[in-house]
Amino acid sequence: MLIVISDLHLSDGTSSHNISHRAFSHFFDYIKRSLRKEYKELIVVFAGDTFDLLRSDYWLNVDDAEKPWGDLPKDSRQYAVSSKQQNKESHLKNILNNILETNKTSLEIIKQADTLFPIPIKKIIIPGNHDRMMEEIHDYGDILKNALGDVTILKGPYSNEDYGVLIRHGHEYDEYNFEADGIPIGDVKTVELFVRLPFEIKAKFPELEDELKSAEDIRPQWRIFDYLQSTYVEMDIKSYIENVVEKTIDNYFAIPYVKEWIEEHDTLSPLDAADKLEYMLYLSKLLPMDWAEKLLKIFSYFETKEPHYEEMAEKEKALYVAYGHTHNENVSFLGVDKRFHRYYINTGTWRERILASNTGVFSRYKTMTYAIFYKPEERMTDFPSFELWNGALRE
Repeated sequence: MLIVISDLHLSDGTSSHNISHRAFSHFFDYIKRSLRKEYKELIVVFAGDTFDLLRSDYWLNVDDAEKPWGDLPKDSRQYAVSSKQQNKESHLKNILNNILETNKTSLEIIKQADTLFPIPIKKIIIPGNHDRMMEEIHDYGDILKNALGDVTILKGPYSNEDYGVLIRHGHEYDEYNFEADGIPIGDVKTVELFVRLPFEIKAKFPELEDELKSAEDIRPQWRIFDYLQSTYVEMDIKSYIENVVEKTIDNYFAIPYVKEWIEEHDTLSPLDAADKLEYMLYLSKLLPMDWAEKLLKIFSYFETKEPHYEEMAEKEKALYVAYGHTHNENVSFLGVDKRFHRYYINTGTWRERILASNTGVFSRYKTMTYAIFYKPEERMTDFPSFELWNGALRE
């Protein structure tokens, strides 16, 4: 039995809520009750964004030059071996340790899974865009093993022919969240827009801190602008938010790395990745926040669509291709290869989801998604099989 979960986004709790430890207890208890005598092993794959090194107020108290996207030479995206790089590593390590401490109870439950099952268990972690920078911490493997127990940490996708599956996070196909030789613009956007906005607001209105942590779960993320506009209607808060949005967007476009990224990704093609980013944010600044309908239409027009993951999955050789990243659970039939039916599976998230209707009204619900893959002998089939479980709770 091989289980895949993704996008837990365990954080230090300064700018987002964390998943309750009870979710992990219920999950492992259910898996234990589901075991059959045919199962000889249990493999649990954490398919990216298990930890969130970006969603933290910590970065907003760090000197700009010591941020991952700060003070990078134009002819190189690689970190220089310098005191500044050592400081960046120190910051990453501090955030990771804070994450592990904040989620200590949940991680202890995962660690105890090593002795919970009557069959051998193997835990595997693959990187996502929000936790890939752990590799910059030279002893991160030892740190994670101390917190999670016996765990295998990969630097890329995981495949297992016995289960017919290939697993990757999926950010590799997202132009905003993957950069082959450097820092994705999505890292900068997460911190300097989607962490900074709530940070600035709660500095003035600390009583809003707990509610503002929910901004992490808004999808798509750019909807934070009209989420703030529709949620906080008191005139003093609303007026302050308008000023903060304008200031935050101005500061974002003043970041040297953002200027450079837009320049390097700006092509002759209209509405390329650079154009969409630039137009979306500038238009949100130029339009008054109370023009909600007009703002909504503009963002909808420039909305960055999810990557065509089905097309990417078709290019893989595995029978089943599992991605995460989007927070949207999905099963898609890809076609037939040598009489076997191929599928793309998205493993969604365990986080709460905040979604907007077409009219701009927001609602939220809790969710839990995971995929299970089986060897033929485990289910008495002629080929590897799978199931995708998704639960939603609105309360």
